[in-house]
Amino acid sequence: MAVVITTCTNRKRKPIDEGLCASSLASGSVGEVARQWGRQLRADVPRYSAMEVYGGRSFKDAIEAAKALDANLFVVSAGLGLIDAENQIPAYACTVLEGAPDSISARIGGFHPKADWWRELQRVSPYALPFRAVAGADDTPILASLSDNYIEMVAAEVMDLPIDRFARLRLFTRAPMSRIPEGLRGNVMPYDDRLDGPDSSIRGTRSDFAARALRHFVGLRVSGSASEDAAAVEVALADWRIPSKFDRIRRDDAELLDLMRQHWAAAGGRSSKLLRFFRDDLGVACEQGRFAALARQVREERA
Repeated sequence: MAVVITTCTNRKRKPIDEGLCASSLASGSVGEVARQWGRQLRADVPRYSAMEVYGGRSFKDAIEAAKALDANLFVVSAGLGLIDAENQIPAYACTVLEGAPDSISARIGGFHPKADWWRELQRVSPYALPFRAVAGADDTPILASLSDNYIEMVAAEVMDLPIDRFARLRLFTRAPMSRIPEGLRGNVMPYDDRLDGPDSSIRGTRSDFAARALRHFVGLRVSGSASEDAAAVEVALADWRIPSKFDRIRRDDAELLDLMRQHWAAAGGRSSKLLRFFRDDLGVACEQGRFAALARQVREERA
């Protein structure tokens, strides 16, 4: 049986207990903040199946990939650790994305690698499973769709897998190779912008790119070495064309603010998700720092 691992930044609308929002934590070191968070996670709060808590296209594509393989599905969560998608979990608000209102980074003083938070989270979370425990038998494929932030978070634990298990890992991401640790680069399947070109039947946004690549890979039904599987992907995409480039529309601050207010609720108040929506779906150009400043203004208006 295969293992499918995904991330989920989209949450369905479930009531979040006030204590299960990272913004409620007192500032401190990584360890101090993790201990606070661990106490909150062990509190007696309502729990739901992961299927009820998570949503969005990425999660749906991962579910479909797991069903096609009769695989176990796991989720890399910045708030819970590595969890079984069949388990009961609380609704929560915690991310490693900087600038978000529920960012754990805002609670931790000074610079810290995301891997430090992951190590502490895996230790304190009552829901977390170690990668070694979910990796399966020696011949079990491990298919993981991860963004660059989540790769940075879990890379050390993933690369600590036994050699035979690590060899079965296939990684799907839109992250540039320069953002991926050297030890993981041989496991990355070579999906690129052709996945969003005119010949692709699974076009989407950059935020769901990794899960779409995973789902396409599952359809290839390959099971060779990492290099053989990568070659199979290249063959499958060989005749696919790159999408045409287009110039994004520039807007002044007033126009951007109006658009933010219109789409704020749909993005769950997460500026990172809203920025991707502006760029990928609306075709609006905006420098990240400028966007973050305007997003803070809208957030303050709604407080």
